[in-house]
Amino acid sequence: MKEIEKFITDDLSDIETKELDLPNYFDSFAEIESCAYLNWRFDLYRDIESQFFDMGKGYFETALELIEKCLADNHDKKADVWIFPIMFNIVHGIEIYLKGFNSLYRIHTKLHDTGDIQESKIEGKHDIRQLCQVAIKQLRDAKNTELIDEMLFVQKFIDILYANTNDMTFARYPIDSKKDAHFFVKSSKNVVINLNVLRQWVKRLFSILDGITGYIDWQVETLKDIRSEMISNIDY
Repeated sequence: MKEIEKFITDDLSDIETKELDLPNYFDSFAEIESCAYLNWRFDLYRDIESQFFDMGKGYFETALELIEKCLADNHDKKADVWIFPIMFNIVHGIEIYLKGFNSLYRIHTKLHDTGDIQESKIEGKHDIRQLCQVAIKQLRDAKNTELIDEMLFVQKFIDILYANTNDMTFARYPIDSKKDAHFFVKSSKNVVINLNVLRQWVKRLFSILDGITGYIDWQVETLKDIRSEMISNIDY
């Protein structure tokens, strides 16, 4: 049996599976650049919303990377199957950002209006249209006109998607929970997504969601600092 090094970089296709003795991948025996540290950005000390935003960033960045790879070389027509993980990452990225935003904006509103701190509360299921409507309502209720147009752009992307299907499992399976074929399987015509256009949508969506959440997070921290300073002055 061929001895396998613990630091694996070689092509192992010539080794029979029964002789393949790979180490546990949940291990930090490799150099730092070769490892993914799951808890460096996600731990019990960071607020939940920031963790949602970081995870959403990962889904958007990988979606864009896959789109770029398809556009750079699609001679093997990989886009026809890669589009599903691409769309899953986009949809899930939107979901995570919106869930985090809706919780953070409630915290922001409470701090701004009363000076009280509200606990994180992640709500909603997987309906990104509903999550976006909640976000827009919060902005309108707070008369935050500078951010409404940005969120309406997110809603426009979602509306285009929902005009084709309201079942987001289309990006995960060819059939739905009732075992019926999804819209693209049943269609008698080609169902096409223009990757050049999709890339522009996704880049702007990512910019909006990452920018809005970062801005509100900064405002929340600023309001918390003001609150702490006021409490200190009262105590003094």
